[in-house]
Amino acid sequence: MTQNELMKQWTESNKSAMDAIKELGEINTNAMSRLTQRQQEMVNLYMEEGTKQLEVLDEVKGVQDIVAAQSRLFTELNEKLMANARQTMDDLVEVKDKLSTWTEKGMENANAAFSQTAENK
Repeated sequence: MTQNELMKQWTESNKSAMDAIKELGEINTNAMSRLTQRQQEMVNLYMEEGTKQLEVLDEVKGVQDIVAAQSRLFTELNEKLMANARQTMDDLVEVKDKLSTWTEKGMENANAAFSQTAENK
């Protein structure tokens, strides 16, 4: 193998590695953006719930009204939190799938590079 061939192979290998790192960075950035969005949604839910509870306390006339309103508000909040948790799990499964695909692609590239090196010797 000549020096030019080695340099070409080295350059291609470096480019492939940089492309893989860039792709991994994009996967991580997207994942963190989605998780941050889900966390912000959770904070908003709790803020809305606190506001609703204050409004209810202003409107109720007795203890039974407070208990009924709190029960209703808790049920609503629980449903919203569960929906957020499901969305978060869906996001995480999608990230896992992307990382698996990225890993498989990396292994294929490594095997191809190894095979090419073995052939050139």
